[in-house]
Formats: sequence, structure tokens, C-alpha cells
Amino acid sequence: MNETTTTTHLESGATLTEEAMTHATTEHAGPHIPSSKGEVIPGFTVVGFPITNTIFSTWIFMVVFFVLIAIFYTAITTKALPRVKALGLDIVNRIFSYATSLLGSAQMARRYMWLLGGIIVIIFVGNMFGLILDWFVLVSEKEWLSAYLRPMYSDLSTTLVFSLTVIIVAQITAIAMKGPVHHINHYLWNYHGDSTAEKIVGVFVGWLHFAGEFIRIGSLSMRLFLNIFVGAILIAVVVFVGEQILPQYTGWAFRLLSLPFWFFELLVAFLQAYIFMTLSALYIRESIPESHQH
Repeated sequence: MNETTTTTHLESGATLTEEAMTHATTEHAGPHIPSSKGEVIPGFTVVGFPITNTIFSTWIFMVVFFVLIAIFYTAITTKALPRVKALGLDIVNRIFSYATSLLGSAQMARRYMWLLGGIIVIIFVGNMFGLILDWFVLVSEKEWLSAYLRPMYSDLSTTLVFSLTVIIVAQITAIAMKGPVHHINHYLWNYHGDSTAEKIVGVFVGWLHFAGEFIRIGSLSMRLFLNIFVGAILIAVVVFVGEQILPQYTGWAFRLLSLPFWFFELLVAFLQAYIFMTLSALYIRESIPESHQH
């Protein structure tokens, strides 16, 4: 009886092992498609918290970003690197001019330059850094890199932080300039108008505006996330399909054919930063009373 039970368990274990091997083979049969959120790096924890490849990539990006800031600061405060100084100041002036046109006044542009300028710069540079990671992970032959490196904006939680920051700043602006009571009533009890019907409609419109703030958070975060995430998938699929059509050219010579798509994603990287800044400025402008916009 025991021998029969043992044999049955062994056969079951062998069957499960075969199924697991078949499943693993199926998983790796196609292109490397990342999940919608960062994958946990095996054995990598900080104070008991697991670290994902998105978090690890963000740490690397922050080191690179602060190095770039240090170089730019050195160029401004010293006579070294004059071309870097000229380029940096030109970029800042262009961002300031665009923020002025969006917010309606130079005074408001100066007040929110830290947010709007920071958004367009950090998103664009972050997208550029993500494209470099895409190259190493999806174009190189070292598949194990995907366990450690991943574009940080291909994780929805990262883009959600940017969206929450923008909406919170817009709400704080409205409360400070319009008053807390007036601003809250605009959402909960917007009972204004020339007739009773208009007042009732105004209340429902206020409720819609309240729900719209949550929709804005979702739309801002999803727009940036999906464009970067789909770009990573596009490059992976192009590489995989090419390898299936021409398996004898799976080296670097063939993988360079994905460069046109990489440069297309470079355009997307700029457009997403530009659009995110534009929408953020428009949301903030809606929070500013007309008397403060000029």
C-alpha cells in the first residue's frame, strides 16, 4: 500500500514537473513582454521590503539625473562648460516662455516653474533613460537584464505619483486663491444661477467637476504609462518577429534594424513630456481666478 502511494506521488510530481517545464517553455517561446507593473527582483530587499526592477531602475536614474544637475549647476556658477550653460539657459527660457503662455502671466509662470519645468525635464530625461534600458533589455541578447532594468514610466505607480502631485498642487492653489469655503462649495453645492433650474443644474455640474478630478488623475497617469509601456512592447515584438523570419541573423547586425522604432519612441518621449506639462499647466490655470491671471 505504501509503495503504491509513493509511486502515485512520484508520478504526480513528475507530471507537475513536466507541466511546469512545458509552461516555462511556452512563456519563453514568444517575445519578452513585461507585465503592467514592476517585477520583484529575487532576493533583493531593503528593510524587509521587496525591490522591483522599476524601483531599482529609478534609483539608477536619480543618480544619473543628479549628476546632470551638478554639471549644469557647475556650468552656471563657473566659467567652465560655456556651451552647456548656454544650452541649459536656452532650454529654461523656452520652458518659461511656454509656461507663461499657458498660465497667462509671467508672475504665475515663475511661481509654478519648479513644477512645470521639473515635469517636462524629468519626464523627458526619464523617457530617454528608459529607451536606453529598452536597448539593453529588449535589443541585447542578455535576457537576464530584464530582471533588474525596466523603464520607470512603464510602471503605472510611477506615473500615478506625477498625476497626484499635479492635481494636489492645483487643489492647493484653488484653496489658497479662492478660499476653502468657496472652493469646496464649487464641488459640493454650486447653487448659483439666474433661475432655480440653473441653480439645480449648477449643483450637478459641481458634482461632475468633483468626479472629474479623479478622472484627470487617471488620464494623466494612464497616458504617460501606456505610451511608454506600449513602446517597450513594440520593440520587443519587432525583434522577436525578425528573429523568427530570419533566424540566421539573430546577432547585432539584425537587431540594429529595430533602431527606426527606437527613434520613433524618442519622438514619443518628447511628446509625452510636452503633453504632460501642457495638461498640468492647464489644470493649474483653471484653479487660478481670472483676476490673478494677468
